[in-house]
Amino acid sequence: MIILITGTPGVGKTTVSKILAEKIGAHIIHINELVNEKNIYTGIDEEKGYKIVNLDALFNELDEITEKIDKSRCIIVEGHLSHLFEKSDIVMVLRANPHVLRDRMMSKGWKESKICENIEAEIIDLCSYESFEIHENKVNEIDTSDISPQKVADSIIGVVNGSKKFPVGNVDFLDYLNGI
Repeated sequence: MIILITGTPGVGKTTVSKILAEKIGAHIIHINELVNEKNIYTGIDEEKGYKIVNLDALFNELDEITEKIDKSRCIIVEGHLSHLFEKSDIVMVLRANPHVLRDRMMSKGWKESKICENIEAEIIDLCSYESFEIHENKVNEIDTSDISPQKVADSIIGVVNGSKKFPVGNVDFLDYLNGI
C-alpha cells in the first residue's frame, strides 16, 4: 500500500509521517530529503528560497524506490509534492488554519513572501484540489490545527483500515479572507 501525505508547508506532514511509520511499520520516503540527496532540482527560487524540483526526475526516482520495497510493507511518501505522484492507495492532505500556519512558519523564520504564498495556497485548498484531480476518491483531508500529531496518525490508521473517512471539502478556510 502506498500512502501519500501532502499539504502546504507547516501543516505537520513530516512529524505525522514519522509517527505513522513507527506505528504501522511502514517505509517512509521524505521527498525533501530525496530531492537533496539526488539533486533533483533545476535551481532555487531567489525570492522565496525554495528549490525548483524536476518533477519528471522525482517521479522516476519514486518509481524506482517503490518498486524495490517489499510489497508487504506500507510505503509512506511524505512531502508537499507527494500528491502529484500518480501511484497511490490513499492520499492524506493535512490542512491547518491559516492563523496557525502563519505562526508555525514565522517560528521557523520563513520569509514573508513564502508565508503569504503558502497561506494563500491553504485558503484556496490547492493541495486538496490538485490531489482530487489526480487521485479522486482516494483523497482524505484532516485539519491538524487543534489536534496532536499522534491523533492525526491514528486518524490515518483509521483510513488505512477502512474504519474512517475524511472526504475532501470538509475543511474550509475561505472565511479567513474576511479577516485579511
